[in-house]
Amino acid sequence: MKENVIKVLKVKPHEHPEVYMLKNTLEAMQEAVGGYIDIVGLDDNVCILLNDEGKLIGLEGNRRIGSDIIVGDFFVCGSDEEGNLTSLSEEELDSYTKFFYEPQEFTKEEIEETAVIEFYTFE
Repeated sequence: MKENVIKVLKVKPHEHPEVYMLKNTLEAMQEAVGGYIDIVGLDDNVCILLNDEGKLIGLEGNRRIGSDIIVGDFFVCGSDEEGNLTSLSEEELDSYTKFFYEPQEFTKEEIEETAVIEFYTFE
């Protein structure tokens, strides 16, 4: 069953993460990230909610994950088998708070290097 409000971790550039109560609606999620949303898998049943156009519109670099740099505010959320976003457990909140605790700094060039646009042709 879909939760109306979910307990997530909000991660902003230059700041430590904080627990955040997010309305579980498309409109609230778009408002939270400042535009169209994208959901990217992070771990089993954990994902990141972020601005889909963040790099294109010049949002500030936030945290590096693997070879990518996430820009703008993002939210670490749980997810279920049906694809619904869910609250994080207390253990997950603690674990991801530690993982994203230290703010990181990036140059515009570093962010631009991670911006990729792929084109597919249909034959």
